[in-house]
Amino acid sequence: MSDRGYINLIRHLTRTSSTLPLETLQASIAHYLARPALPVPGTPTPLVAAVLGSALFRPYTHSSLSALALAFRHAVHLRVGVLKEEAENRAGGFSLLSPRSVYVRAKLARWTGEVREGFAGSDALARLACAFGLLLGLEDWEEEMKIKDREAKVRARVEEEVVLALAEVVEEHASEGSGWEEDFRRTVGAQRQEDPLAVAVLLASQCAQCIATERLRALPLSTVADVLMTTIHRSFCGGSFLSGASSSTATDAEGRLIVSPSAAFAQAIGFVGSSPYMTSMASLARFVARALTVLVESRRSSGWEAITRVLARLQNLTSAVEKDWEKCPLARVSKDEEFSDNATREIATATWAILKTLLFTTLMISQSLLSAVVFVPNPHEEPTAPASPHAIALTVLHILASLSFVMPQFGGVASTSEGGLPELKRAFYMALDVLSASDIAAERFVSQLSRGSGVSEKGKGVDTLPRSLLDARKAFALACVEQLVPVLPEEAIQTHVYPLCAPHLSDPSHRETYESAHSVMLAVFAAHAQPSAVRESTPKRAPSFAEQLVPMYAHCLIENSTDGRLSSTQLSMAYAALVRSANSFGHGTRADGTESAEGDSMAWFCIKVLLDAIRAARASPSSPTSTATPSEHTHRLHLALVASVPSVSLDLLPRLLEAVESIIVPLSTADRRAVEMRDELVQALFKAVLRDVGDAEKGYVIGWWLENRAALSSERELPSKPARENSSELVARL
Repeated sequence: MSDRGYINLIRHLTRTSSTLPLETLQASIAHYLARPALPVPGTPTPLVAAVLGSALFRPYTHSSLSALALAFRHAVHLRVGVLKEEAENRAGGFSLLSPRSVYVRAKLARWTGEVREGFAGSDALARLACAFGLLLGLEDWEEEMKIKDREAKVRARVEEEVVLALAEVVEEHASEGSGWEEDFRRTVGAQRQEDPLAVAVLLASQCAQCIATERLRALPLSTVADVLMTTIHRSFCGGSFLSGASSSTATDAEGRLIVSPSAAFAQAIGFVGSSPYMTSMASLARFVARALTVLVESRRSSGWEAITRVLARLQNLTSAVEKDWEKCPLARVSKDEEFSDNATREIATATWAILKTLLFTTLMISQSLLSAVVFVPNPHEEPTAPASPHAIALTVLHILASLSFVMPQFGGVASTSEGGLPELKRAFYMALDVLSASDIAAERFVSQLSRGSGVSEKGKGVDTLPRSLLDARKAFALACVEQLVPVLPEEAIQTHVYPLCAPHLSDPSHRETYESAHSVMLAVFAAHAQPSAVRESTPKRAPSFAEQLVPMYAHCLIENSTDGRLSSTQLSMAYAALVRSANSFGHGTRADGTESAEGDSMAWFCIKVLLDAIRAARASPSSPTSTATPSEHTHRLHLALVASVPSVSLDLLPRLLEAVESIIVPLSTADRRAVEMRDELVQALFKAVLRDVGDAEKGYVIGWWLENRAALSSERELPSKPARENSSELVARL
């Protein structure tokens, strides 16, 4: 007896329109695919053919094809349920050699083949949607059913259906047809409302990770990557979604920003944010990355050229966004209270969501491409060729620089907090590693960064830009320069790097830029100290630029030792690094391995500046009246002095340790805070003696410690903190 529901479904599928909603049709198709009805029991092939040939889903749109794909995916789940029920009813018909799972898997494989038979002769775009849904359905059951291993041919055939259907769509629509062909399509009603290529790659992107690499190689991957980038480019309106912001915003009487929901800018943001392509941007980006990775591994020359094209389009896209952001009123808003109403606030939130999506898309593509070019040999011999690893890394860094204003939303590239974005740091540092292999490319990039950050001869128009944008650009530039300093010549350090750092060394208003500027300065000292450390005595020479900076930076660190600037840890690490680098300057080491007198002089100069600052802090009117309990600022300087102990040579150690002892011993043992300070200094000194002092100085330092441990230890413990390791216990451990 025939199933009336099945017959009604077939009748609806043969019409050009239906009174049934799309959701009802979707559910009915999934149901009867999983439970084929009379008069053709056991095979879903006729229904598949009827669905693919139905005019109900034309013109093909993303929503209609997604409904088809979901119907086939649900059908797989329903079919597995039916087969498991059948297996339960045949409980007596199984053995150890043929368990229920084998029965279900074999029956599912046969059913999948029958579904595929219904694909024959259908439109490629509709076939792609159905094959995509079928593949995802099988993937959903992969962990339990092990179809890839046990029914490999069935799984491979479904993957091939997706690949072949996508290839047909790309071949048909990637290049414009002749005039008569377009006329024919319009005549037969095949003209679609949505771009078929965009819909096709959007569908395929959601299952591309499920397709084996050997089958993806059959696609015209270079063309597919170009189509994907076109889709991404259009999804972000070519980077122009911010262009109408200036004309669509106003301010109220209190100076707060207003954006009307009916304004052109608000409409553009709503259109971009609600697009199905935007919600599937992660899948599109992964497909671009996978397609280019497979292409460059199988056809190197074509792959490198495709990578260059994709990155060039990403650079154009991000550059357009950056230029519009410079003029966007939202760039000048730093607090939530600066919005006039909730509607404006929601538009701003939606705008930032789109910008973050663009950053994520860029990172996903860039990271995969950098990984590919690192391990795949370059087909071009010239290191400066457009498709060379250095050129690709440089393009990636320019792309990231254009989006630097978005990075503070994730803590920036130099952030060490857990809330940072690991993908951002991975792509950023990988690009810098590749670029640093070329001194010329690295120097050119630093020059471009300094000009882009306003450190140039003219600096035209920089003052008119939003402060947040300038801070983000400079923080990004400083983070890049810090990594490239070791390969930069001294001239570049003097003309580009130092002018980039100098304005921010004493300006903690933007914390990331402030800390990055100090990190760059320490990188400069470290990079210029290493080569000279292995030099033997040479004739007198003019001091390098880094050596000339030592006095200035020593005083700069002292100025930044006050509250609200460098923390105690940062100050201690920075001053120890400065002393260590200064000790390596001059003529470096003698042939016998001992430090030169010139290096000792520069190191002791830094120590003397610190000792003078300590004396000045003690004499300050704001210091406590009791000399036995120093101020917090003075204590911070004490810690910096202790941290410098491992950084000096054996010749300077006696004088420095004498100064440290003269600071620790007079500290009060009666005042609780003074005891805490004393213990903290002893702990820091103990760590320096035990772990950080070099082998040449270790013997002297241990002897000094044993001789002075009684004077360093405090005679009184604080019973309120029994778990605290006081200075007496630390002395006893050595």
